[in-house]
Amino acid sequence: MIKNLAEYGQYKEDIFLKLDFDFIPKKKILDIGCGDCTDANIFIKEYELDMYGIDIYKHKNVNKISGLKFKKAGIYNIPFNDSSFDYIFLHDVLHHIDEPKQRYEKHLEALNEVKRICKKGGYIMILEGNRYNPLFYPHMVKMLGHNHFKQSYFIRIVNDVFSQVTFKYFEAHFYPRRFLRLWKIYEKIMESIIPKRFLAYNVSIIKK
Repeated sequence: MIKNLAEYGQYKEDIFLKLDFDFIPKKKILDIGCGDCTDANIFIKEYELDMYGIDIYKHKNVNKISGLKFKKAGIYNIPFNDSSFDYIFLHDVLHHIDEPKQRYEKHLEALNEVKRICKKGGYIMILEGNRYNPLFYPHMVKMLGHNHFKQSYFIRIVNDVFSQVTFKYFEAHFYPRRFLRLWKIYEKIMESIIPKRFLAYNVSIIKK
């Protein structure tokens, strides 16, 4: 079903290839925290999904994405009925929803709201940057102030809400094009040798 993920850039291509999920065309998906709508555009063009998105702000790209049905809303009060979606997608959203407090109970509240709107037999995909990844920690956490979760905490909150969970861990970064081959070698070494608790992305694929 994938046609040309490379056109969206190396980082997005890496993310979706490593997610390695077989989306069924025409199914209904909600992108929570859809931001600039790049992921939404991929779901529409590459996977031919019935695309919905929510975010607390409306990015200028929303009106440029044909087929995207957008609502301005947050994760604690998602404006859809119970069991509305076949797929739900969250990419680097959870660590932002209760900043700066990062309260366990608020994370569970959000995940239970996500659970509510997923159909029985549907899937929820959560991708979160790993706090102690060797590239993320100095750049994203220290320099840019992203309060990424520790891997153990990510696993804990997901398991406390859902029962049928598959976890994945992989490297995915924006690499300078000039040195892409060298960075890809670095990536293969990281995924082959270092403990998974240091890999860049923590991913959960949840079946309801």
